[in-house]
Amino acid sequence: MKKIALTFVFSLLALSAFAKSFSLQVVQKNTPGDEVFDSSYVVEQAILDYFFERGMIVSNGAVFVSKNDIAEEKTQIRRSMIEAKVGSMDLFVKLELDYSVLDSANPTAVLLSNIRDAKMEIISLSQNKVLASGKFTPPEANDLNNNRIGVESFAKDIAMEMQAQFAKKGGSI
Repeated sequence: MKKIALTFVFSLLALSAFAKSFSLQVVQKNTPGDEVFDSSYVVEQAILDYFFERGMIVSNGAVFVSKNDIAEEKTQIRRSMIEAKVGSMDLFVKLELDYSVLDSANPTAVLLSNIRDAKMEIISLSQNKVLASGKFTPPEANDLNNNRIGVESFAKDIAMEMQAQFAKKGGSI
């Protein structure tokens, strides 16, 4: 039994050694103040969990709030990319969560209706070029999905598209 368990562990280690890795940077846009919304954390965690559960090597930078200062945002993204490269990541994924909370009764709550859309860029750290990009619009919010489960489901849809893009670009992620 020990031999089987050890063989399994070494097989997983060998597979993960050849798998590509990525770092995720979530950027929160169009929100008042400097507070990171719980929805941003939920999206980030759901995506990281999706890949971690599949045995992938993932990391993340701290979610940051964009103040529509292009120079500041570029500096923050550049810093995150350098950290990912130093951490031996292969790819960098920038995910912008664009919020629409002006009419929201509870803008900081984990509500699908507070998210307008998400924009993704997958960047090769070795080539320093964008490999893929996409825009995602959440489904229409209703009584069943305008909650944490709806936000997690939206994040899972993004993760599945990320996985498809990784596969198209030659990665085994």
